[in-house]
Amino acid sequence: NSTAQKILEIKLENEAAMNSTAQKILEIKLENEAAMKSTVQKIQVQIKFQKEKVMNSTEQKILAMKFENEEAMNNTKVELMNKTDALAGNLVVAEEKLVNEIEGLKLRAKDVLIVSSEEELREPGCARVCAGTTKRGDTAWNDWSGYGVYVFVDISQCGFVTIPTITTSLEATNYHYDSTGVTNIYGLTTTQFYVHVLDSDTQTGSDANSRQWTVDWVAAGFTC
Repeated sequence: NSTAQKILEIKLENEAAMNSTAQKILEIKLENEAAMKSTVQKIQVQIKFQKEKVMNSTEQKILAMKFENEEAMNNTKVELMNKTDALAGNLVVAEEKLVNEIEGLKLRAKDVLIVSSEEELREPGCARVCAGTTKRGDTAWNDWSGYGVYVFVDISQCGFVTIPTITTSLEATNYHYDSTGVTNIYGLTTTQFYVHVLDSDTQTGSDANSRQWTVDWVAAGFTC
């Protein structure tokens, strides 16, 4: 009986100790849960604060970018307006130039009238009168086998596209009063022609240049 009594007492002590331990475990558990809830709340508050901070910063950046874009768009608008004004000015100048050129063509059409030509007649505005002379003392006269001299005359700078009408004369200091042939045109093209000049006293190109012989010419033709 005494042993059973002791065992019972030990059992009751153990149960009491276990109940006390369980009570402590429960208290610790409750404390941990409260601490965890508090920590979670703090973390949630911090996360919310950081989110709001990030959002505010992002909104500020977006707002700043918006202002920058608006400023850039305004600058671009100003540049486009300036370029448009410049182009408008250039167009006005180009239009005035074109009008002047048209008026010039009209005047040329009135001043130059070709009524007949070796080829088909063109628009009156394409008619041109072009004149020139060979160089005194340095004309490219060629000997003509004892019959006189001849020379090729370049008219390429006139820009003719059809065979022009040519009028020529011989200009010199002397020895050309009885010469013949300078008005007879040979090998006429849009870029050149040549003439033979007969004279008993002028038999070589050197003779012709020493006497300042030159061919004066006037051509009328179409350039378009």
